[in-house]
Amino acid sequence: MFNDTKLEILDPMNLTAIQTIYADVQPYIKNYSFEDDISLEVTHRAFCDQHSELELCRYIRMDNQIYIIVDLKEWSDHMELYLYRCKTDFK
Repeated sequence: MFNDTKLEILDPMNLTAIQTIYADVQPYIKNYSFEDDISLEVTHRAFCDQHSELELCRYIRMDNQIYIIVDLKEWSDHMELYLYRCKTDFK
């Protein structure tokens, strides 16, 4: 893995960084569909070492963009995160 991308794990209450990790982030396209015709398009997949702070619905900051972990797979030696970019302009 190329752990060359900085990810900040964010506190969900105030979106401040609580931990910094490095991951191999790749472009990735996958749609998740939910009830009532709601769908999310995942745009990135990240591979990183296992961290206890990483869990579903946790916010991540990468390149000044905020993402939410919508899916997560734990392997014996790493984690695979599926990231959805959140809207950050609330005008």
